[in-house]
Amino acid sequence: MRIFKTYMTSVSALFCGALLVACGQGGTVDGKIAEARARNDGPAVWVVKDHDSTLYLFGTVHLLSSEFDWMSGDLESIFRESGTVFFEIDTGPSAQIKASVLTQSLGFRTDGLRLSGELDSYQLKLLDAAANNSGIAVATLDNMKPWLASEFLTVAAAAEAGLTPELSADDALKSRAAAQGKNIIYLDTMEGQLTRAAEQPQFVQMKLLSDTLEGFNTLGSDLTKVAQAWSVGQTNYLTRELIEETRKRSPDIYQVFFDDVNRDWSRQFTRFMEGNGTGFAGIGIGHLLGEDSVQDLLRDQGYEVSRYYAFKGEPVIQTVPLRSVTGED
Repeated sequence: MRIFKTYMTSVSALFCGALLVACGQGGTVDGKIAEARARNDGPAVWVVKDHDSTLYLFGTVHLLSSEFDWMSGDLESIFRESGTVFFEIDTGPSAQIKASVLTQSLGFRTDGLRLSGELDSYQLKLLDAAANNSGIAVATLDNMKPWLASEFLTVAAAAEAGLTPELSADDALKSRAAAQGKNIIYLDTMEGQLTRAAEQPQFVQMKLLSDTLEGFNTLGSDLTKVAQAWSVGQTNYLTRELIEETRKRSPDIYQVFFDDVNRDWSRQFTRFMEGNGTGFAGIGIGHLLGEDSVQDLLRDQGYEVSRYYAFKGEPVIQTVPLRSVTGED
């Protein structure tokens, strides 16, 4: 089942993606994508320094399409000079197998109850419509706990919009890291990410599923808007839509998936900075936004932190021109 494999490679991003339904996204990204590309802007990077260490923090999105032109020669340069590279999780074949087993135990019901028994008549109609539009059997969703049903529907909407983790910035950088013989460090585990999702209180899971069902028809376009904003470094828009709205509407999700994780990862980065050398971290852009961001936590410890603006090179990956998030050319 392809949707299952796709889900497994991007669980942390998809919680954020599902919440986009609740964000009430309106308006446009500040400025046109064409204008940003004329300035050679790319996805946001920050640089953390002390007297003998440098760490580049590159914000990724885990679901992309072939339309996105995101790796400039300058980004390739700072990646190449980095001896140690950090990623969120290992998504290789063995990790996929383990994740499949964990998802069966954590995400599928064994109590004889069904998801449909927790939904009212309106939600049942939405579930049926979303299942039909996504190509997922209602019976399959009915066997899932709310958090997993929400994840499956989110990644299905993303796939319909042409977004896939197989073209993600994460996988592209992992491939380069392996080819260049980097020292690769994973900040988290698939088990940790799945467990955080599965252990959310029932009311949080149901709110997440309800939001996903109500916004399913626009979820693909919402995810595309986020990818477009990411591709030109529009951090103000991303902060507002991904972080501030999540914190306001779902403080439990924010605490577990952003605040707690950011503090854990910043401790791991601190250990790297206490040594010497140059490193690179490719982590979800949401962890680099807002007042509890990883780089702000590192700044609080006394490290020099700044936005890195060196995207002046020619793109490495050439694709079709992007549209603005308003749909205009």
